[in-house]
Amino acid sequence: MSEDREGDDRAADEEFKVQRHDRFGKLPPRVGREEQVETTDTEPPHEEPEEPPVRREWG
Repeated sequence: MSEDREGDDRAADEEFKVQRHDRFGKLPPRVGREEQVETTDTEPPHEEPEEPPVRREWG
């Protein structure tokens, strides 16, 4: 029974591969670890303003 499932999984994987290629075309090559860089945020995160206690104060 597990052999049948493996065959179905492979067929499904191939079908998804074809659908992905139809949608996105050929994907670019994977970026190697040596080409990756670490990023850091230079600005503090955006803080949400405090909600006023009464709706009429919203403006």
